[in-house]
Amino acid sequence: MADDEARALLRQAMAQHSAGEIDAALATVRRALERDERYGEAWAYLGNTLVTRKRQFADGLDAMERAAMLCPRDAAVFYTLGWCREFVANALAKPKRGRTHQPVTQSAPVLYDAARAAFLRALQLDPEEGMRGDIEDMLDVIANVTGEPWREGE
Repeated sequence: MADDEARALLRQAMAQHSAGEIDAALATVRRALERDERYGEAWAYLGNTLVTRKRQFADGLDAMERAAMLCPRDAAVFYTLGWCREFVANALAKPKRGRTHQPVTQSAPVLYDAARAAFLRALQLDPEEGMRGDIEDMLDVIANVTGEPWREGE
């Protein structure tokens, strides 16, 4: 479990994020990680924010991988990992003019497969009902894009 100061810094980062201060939030969460480099939830916040708000795809996915390694039994972390992988896969598969991003080494099909694996892992971790529905919806999205159906327990 993270120490009190690291948890307080993550809460501060989230408040800054809510106020639209994304760069400040990223600086604050990095301070939390300097305080406790094993704080998985902070890595997940960093990764999600880098992917979705800064389009720093490689760095964000790396941070999410670290979060999953540190929180192997946290359904929310695996849901977020799957969501970030799908986000990046979609951006690669359907690029939009003027939307730049940090390059990644994986292709869209590889990322869709990895997203499916993360979502299935999240389901194995018995998430609360609302999250379960979101995960199943995202698995359906991936199945529609790839043409590959999913089954729980794969």
